[in-house]
Amino acid sequence: MATRELTPNEVETGRRGINDADLTATQVQALVFTMDASKQKWAHLKANKAEYEAKLQAENEVLYCNYPSLFQMHAEDRLDTTFFEMLALKRKIEKGEITAEQATAIVGQKLHQRYLPQSVQQDVGPALTYESFYRQSTP
Repeated sequence: MATRELTPNEVETGRRGINDADLTATQVQALVFTMDASKQKWAHLKANKAEYEAKLQAENEVLYCNYPSLFQMHAEDRLDTTFFEMLALKRKIEKGEITAEQATAIVGQKLHQRYLPQSVQQDVGPALTYESFYRQSTP
């Protein structure tokens, strides 16, 4: 699926919600968790995708304007463990434990392992959904 980008009209409309600063991994995760509550609140509108996403967009403007692909993936329930793995790597970069180049290599290696033909893979297994991973990682 193609990356979600904002249209010029959406950028102009949401300009007040766009940050100039790079958000930390913790801030990005908080935005996604806030959207969890919005998704539950408006779940009854899921049959009407346009109205559902409009409500989510209104309540999660910072996530929508700064990370539109992440917003879209979460709205469509397509986030999986890859999201949490990338957040963990972003935290390591922020702490100075690894470089961005090292993180890129790690992500590339994991994606390579995930998408190799089954006959070549070594028991990598499917990625957990966002909800499954979140349930497992919270006490």
